Amino acid sequence: MHANMSQRLRSLLFVPADSDRKLAASLKTGADALVFDLEDAVPEHGKEEARRKLAAFLGENRQGMDAAVMVRVNGLASGHILQDLAAVVPHRPDAIVLPKCRGVADVHRLCDFLAALECVLLDSAWETGIVAMATESSEGVFGLSSYRNAPMRLRALMWGVDDLAADLGARSSHQGRELTAPFSVARTMCLMAAAQAGIDAIDAVSTNLSDDAEIGHEAAQAKRDGFTAKAAAHPSHIEAINQAFMPQMEEIRWAREVVEAFSKVGASGVVKLGKTMIDRPHLRLAHRILCQVEGED
Repeated sequence: MHANMSQRLRSLLFVPADSDRKLAASLKTGADALVFDLEDAVPEHGKEEARRKLAAFLGENRQGMDAAVMVRVNGLASGHILQDLAAVVPHRPDAIVLPKCRGVADVHRLCDFLAALECVLLDSAWETGIVAMATESSEGVFGLSSYRNAPMRLRALMWGVDDLAADLGARSSHQGRELTAPFSVARTMCLMAAAQAGIDAIDAVSTNLSDDAEIGHEAAQAKRDGFTAKAAAHPSHIEAINQAFMPQMEEIRWAREVVEAFSKVGASGVVKLGKTMIDRPHLRLAHRILCQVEGED
């Protein structure tokens, strides 16, 4: 996701920035990325203290952290975002997670903030990425097509459920295991928008804290549909998510067979593999799978 990161992310764990205990515990969760949360997890009266705690924590631990470091700041209209950024940019986060993003214009505005702070605080020696939470309102859903020509800082789109439900006035986002129609549409549109923009798509957190099997099922569905990662609200979800997003042996075997088949026919656009015909899109998918396990095409 970020140019400085050696592998694709699978799991992103949201960590409340106002809890010393949860900040410390986050270092042992096995998540590929830690999203330190200054927004929804922190009450209004605790914002300044959360910034102070997070800055101190990053100052002490940033250099030794294996996970990617992200920070969900407060939204552009919150009155907190500049203070949030000033507190965390000196610690070189891999990405800022922008909530309530309505479209690419909001991303451009955050880019301006980041460029100014990086110039002043880091002598322009670091470029922070951006992950946009892109479906937290109906306005955000309608803005998904705007990301096609997004700035290079935009690394991924993440879709969310709870804020969208509140915006729509929906009593529930699910019927049993399945998303209801409005939320299924938002999820699919976010996935399509990320593909159009050539960036990653991140599946939403699950608020079901007690069922690891359900988390694994959700993660497997997300991978099946094309999402590259899934966010988590609790450390107990991380192992199931990581396992679901790892290429399975049959996928790796298929990918190697596809690459080998195309290597034998040169520039041909269509190849017979067993009893099926495959073409260049299958080769692109095979390279993506092998890149995850081998680190290169």
